[in-house]
Amino acid sequence: MNRPSISVVPPVVIAAGGLGTRVGSWSPYLPKELRPVCGRPGLAHIVDEAAAIGSDRAVVVHHPYYTPLIDWTRQVLAPGALARYQSLTNQLPAQPRAADHLQVDFIAQHGRYADVTSVLNGSEHLRTGEFYVVFADNVDPTHTALSALVTATPQAIPAVLAAPFDAGAASSHGVIVCTGEGPVQRMVGLVEKPDRDETIRLEAECGIANLRLLQGRMRVTPRLLHYLVTAAQGMASEPKLSLALASYARSHYLAVVTSTQPLTDLGLPHSGTADELTYPIRSESPHS
Repeated sequence: MNRPSISVVPPVVIAAGGLGTRVGSWSPYLPKELRPVCGRPGLAHIVDEAAAIGSDRAVVVHHPYYTPLIDWTRQVLAPGALARYQSLTNQLPAQPRAADHLQVDFIAQHGRYADVTSVLNGSEHLRTGEFYVVFADNVDPTHTALSALVTATPQAIPAVLAAPFDAGAASSHGVIVCTGEGPVQRMVGLVEKPDRDETIRLEAECGIANLRLLQGRMRVTPRLLHYLVTAAQGMASEPKLSLALASYARSHYLAVVTSTQPLTDLGLPHSGTADELTYPIRSESPHS
């Protein structure tokens, strides 16, 4: 008797290896991933987002500088942590959350200071070539952004999440050149953080309908992982993940899933609190 196969949801690598240099003044004291969004640390939202796709394991790749804070962070994000806190404060217990079923590991990044390094470190820890990646400084309080990527394309297809093109935001993003129609297209090129003149040229040559802004989520497959490993080894300077993806897309299929869900960029400087922010869609490397 043939039994139906059970689809196992791949684990999630949460790339948090940056030092928050764009934020500057307070980043020496607190990782930007712990900055509050809607009343909770941004990283807590990322963990919930990983749990929402049905994954049972995630690894947070953090910068070694923040290692002294990891014991507390691990305790806060552990299964049942909220219930324990409520017990200590004599509050009524809350309902169990989906994230209570997610095992979250923390590892210090090793190797060159780069976003692709975080991805490769996470893969090494999980011992798999099939996983999802979420950049921890791009927070979605609705916990649906990664789900949009997961459901739009088959699990065996490498894919990235993208936002509709916005010329005003192009200078802080990787601008993807796509082909095809509909919510899922194919990447054929990428320009990293183009200046105004380059943005105008891209609009004229490619058309706005074929341009997207790279977001902080992707699906990695074994073939793509092998390519990233090789690319990182061959780069003399800091290996940039977006440029490696662009190189891969020249000879392999790489799906681009468009989402209109806004993300909060925790790396942006601001004089107020993060809970006051309602930034439009932003996405940058956690190492910028």
